[in-house]
Amino acid sequence: MFCSRRPGLLLSTMRTLDKLGLDIQQAVISCLSCFALDIFRAEQCKQGQDVHPDQVKAALLESAGYHGVA
Repeated sequence: MFCSRRPGLLLSTMRTLDKLGLDIQQAVISCLSCFALDIFRAEQCKQGQDVHPDQVKAALLESAGYHGVA
């Protein structure tokens, strides 16, 4: 994947999801004029770590370079 504004975007996205303790079972990644990642199935793989959707959203925005955007 190549993004002229953010080289390594796919790798940083997957690392962020891994750091949250999520195991991505199935995903569709679309790249046109913007980046889109649609996760169809993700499971928590670390015991005792609850991850809420808002945490995932904030972490992904941060990794994509949108600091402080909700």
